[in-house]
Amino acid sequence: MVYIDDCEEWPLNLLKTGDLLFVRTDNTDALSRQIAAATQITTTERTMNYTHVGFLEEATANCFWVMHASPRKGCCREALADFLQENQTGVDAYRLRGQQIDYTAVAQRARQLLGSPYNFSFIADQPGYYCSEFICTIFKQAKLFKSIPMQFGPDKQILPAWQDYYQQLKLSVPVGQFGSSPNSLIAQTFPQHLKFIARIV
Repeated sequence: MVYIDDCEEWPLNLLKTGDLLFVRTDNTDALSRQIAAATQITTTERTMNYTHVGFLEEATANCFWVMHASPRKGCCREALADFLQENQTGVDAYRLRGQQIDYTAVAQRARQLLGSPYNFSFIADQPGYYCSEFICTIFKQAKLFKSIPMQFGPDKQILPAWQDYYQQLKLSVPVGQFGSSPNSLIAQTFPQHLKFIARIV
C-alpha cells in the first residue's frame, strides 16, 4: 500500500476514489508502441498518447489501490506503489466532474471483474477485458464513454505490426469494429467532464 507519509514526492493528498490513472507510452514495450501508433489523438489543445488506464480506489485514509486490466495479470487489484513501479514512463491522474456518480458502486463493479482474463483481441465479444474496456464496463451506468470504430493505423490503414499481431491470434484485424482506447476515453470527456489532477510520476 502507498501512504502519503511514505511518499511525499507523490501528490497523493490530491487523489481520491474514482480518479483515472492514465499511463504514458512505453516505447520499450511492443504492444504499447502499437497502441500508441494506432490511437494517438491530436487536438488544438493537446496530444493524447496514453496506452493504459486504471481505476483508483482509496481503501482507507490515504491508502490506495488500482484496479485495471493488465496484459500480464488480467483484471487485477494492486497497490498503487506497484502500479507506479510497473509504469515508470509516467502516470497522470484525471477526475470526472459534474457527474453524480456513485463511486462506491463503480468500485464494487470493478471488484466483480477481478480475475477475468485480459482481452488480447480487443474484440468486444471475446472473453475478458482490455484496459479501456474495463473502465467503460465499470462506468457503464454513468453513460460517459461510448465505443468508437477502432483503428489500427493512421488514415484507416492497418500498420504491419497489427497485421502480424492478429495473424498470431488467428483473427482478422477488427478495424472498424466498435471499441475504445485510453485516448478515446479522454477525447470524449476532456475538458467538459474530465479534468487533469496531477502528474504522479
